[in-house]
Amino acid sequence: MSDTPTPALEPRRTPERAPAPAHPPAVAVPVEGAVEDAGRQPTAAQLLAGFGEADFSVQSLFRFVFIPAGRLGFLKELARDEDWGDKEFVLLRYLALHLPLEIEQGRFEWNDEQLVLAAGELTTVGGAPIYVGLVRNSNPQDNPWVMNWVGERPSTSEPPEPAELGAWPALDPGAEVVCSFDLADADRRTRLADADGAGPIAQVSALCGAVSWALHRRLAVRQLHAGTRGYFVPVYLSQREDLTLAPDHVAPIVCQSRRVIVRELLGSHVAYPPARAIVERWEQLPTWLIESWDSAMEAASGAKSTTTDASEGVEA
Repeated sequence: MSDTPTPALEPRRTPERAPAPAHPPAVAVPVEGAVEDAGRQPTAAQLLAGFGEADFSVQSLFRFVFIPAGRLGFLKELARDEDWGDKEFVLLRYLALHLPLEIEQGRFEWNDEQLVLAAGELTTVGGAPIYVGLVRNSNPQDNPWVMNWVGERPSTSEPPEPAELGAWPALDPGAEVVCSFDLADADRRTRLADADGAGPIAQVSALCGAVSWALHRRLAVRQLHAGTRGYFVPVYLSQREDLTLAPDHVAPIVCQSRRVIVRELLGSHVAYPPARAIVERWEQLPTWLIESWDSAMEAASGAKSTTTDASEGVEA
């Protein structure tokens, strides 16, 4: 026998396989009529972008959500009875403030694909909170959302809370009152009452004096515009005996250190919709503002009646 050792057998090697070709990424095929991004819940920032400018206007509300007349009418019927103005403008102005604030503060819930929010602090006659439900619009180029539900019992794990409006700056009756606009501008729509023939300095002095007088008597009401917390102050020029009557004008003001800045001069009824959006119930507004609104609504109703009578006379 040979003394030469038998060589060890090497293990059989499995031939290497070429890697399998990568599959191309799946491409979503759009379905006609489907809502874009269905199944995804947008963030608060994405929702807020639908409002456009954060000025709490009815226009910004309409940019965000389409509100069918039936839903708005049912919300009006469900809430405690009050005068919401022509075409429910005051109610829309109320929603235009509260809905974006609730979203900004994360006070919303999801019911599957439905966005559920509190309708501000609106309640039924029995005191039950009212909620609204929004779903994606199949035509998002018009409005990204549609209000499809209004009711008292949302199908969510927790009912959403109304927004916190925050704290307003303290009013200092002794602060210097400054007018920040040209009161004598010939193109102004609102002219200072009983100021015919008065020079610019006299008009500014009259306005600032009337604002200071009202501040000393705590007649101002809160407002929130474009993120700035300010006040509406009644401007009494014709009379000051009865402060429950409508004033001649109203002045929106903001507080800056030791100064009060008068930003504009408006008709007194203009302050009602934004001021109503701040309070829980309309009865909490001062009498002068309620009287201003009621007088304006009566005048508008009378003008409509006169127009209708004139039209019927022409047709006859």
